[in-house]
Amino acid sequence: MILIPMKNIRHLTLLFIATVAGALALPAKSQAGPKGGRLLETAPLPAEFFVTPDRQVEITFYDAALQPVVPGTQSVAVIAEPATGRTTLELERTSTGFVSKTALPAGEPYRVVLQVRATPDARPQNFRLDLNLAHCGECSRAEYACTCEVH
Repeated sequence: MILIPMKNIRHLTLLFIATVAGALALPAKSQAGPKGGRLLETAPLPAEFFVTPDRQVEITFYDAALQPVVPGTQSVAVIAEPATGRTTLELERTSTGFVSKTALPAGEPYRVVLQVRATPDARPQNFRLDLNLAHCGECSRAEYACTCEVH
């Protein structure tokens, strides 16, 4: 019979728990939005983050069938974080979401932070996206919205 010291059993148990927790914490592969952007699981409606050819940000809200809907009382804030410094984009409300009044700054790849509130007094849902506008050779989407398993 092999005896394993209690200290080793504790270490193995902790290693197992850390491995399982790490695997569960891995980000899920992003879903594709109808416009070709990245679909975000916001409550109560999913929203798509999309960068237009002129580098403006569009946030569109969808129903369960992925049809555009009026956002209601929801609000969105977009912060770009290029190497030159943080920039908050001013957004205009549209019939199905929001669009930025100005273009995203150059210098990608960089992080973009979205804050979505279901109501003005609700706690924000925060999303951090790595903005890379290069096209993926596999799925032909921009890298920020890539849905490939390869990455």
